[in-house]
Amino acid sequence: MGWTLHVLLLGLLLPGLQAFKPLLGNSITHREITEIAILRKTIEVCRALAIAEGRDFPLPTGGRLSASIVQRACSPNNGSLWSAVKFKDSIITIYLSNADVDVIYLLSDRHHFRGEEFTGSRALITDGMASIKATVQQGNFISARFTLGKICHTLQDFYSNSNWIELENEHPNTNLIRPDEGIGYIAGEINKDNDGADHGHLHRAAAAMAVEATMELLEDIRGAAGESNFLQY
Repeated sequence: MGWTLHVLLLGLLLPGLQAFKPLLGNSITHREITEIAILRKTIEVCRALAIAEGRDFPLPTGGRLSASIVQRACSPNNGSLWSAVKFKDSIITIYLSNADVDVIYLLSDRHHFRGEEFTGSRALITDGMASIKATVQQGNFISARFTLGKICHTLQDFYSNSNWIELENEHPNTNLIRPDEGIGYIAGEINKDNDGADHGHLHRAAAAMAVEATMELLEDIRGAAGESNFLQY
């Protein structure tokens, strides 16, 4: 499906539905949440690897992270434009797969933490994580990126659609990425998808929590895959 058709379909289908917007919008989108989480987690992993190897790792300064800034920080001896382009392309693959959930699974409650499908939604996340860990170990990074985008969408929608933020929780619901733990007593159908939504005053808090939750999911995958595989992935 071409980029233009992606944007057209998303624009036609999404108004009125409860979830972070996928790619475009005046509020914080799935794209921004996903990209911020990936960049922050990548910096963390690169720094941990440098410390373990006894190398200095000066943290990037000067504001918001970008793919090129993170790539230069993680690979100071390989500052080629091609390396930065490949890293950015990996991120784009992930957030476009994330956005596809709003097209392919538009009416699926469990893909968006809607209705009474919270257990099914969590299963999508944990099954997807198991698949990612297996495919990364096999070196199939492209498949892993597509799966990551999809499950990140579902995970992020939990914070847009549930009352987790209204309950004044200060940290993500870690049990969403653990298949054998209870999710807790959570209510759904509470719209924080943008600043103008019913609970729009909590939109930015929900988005910030979704970033943290996405980083937590990435950390779990990193623990299983190892630093080297994680950074290739």
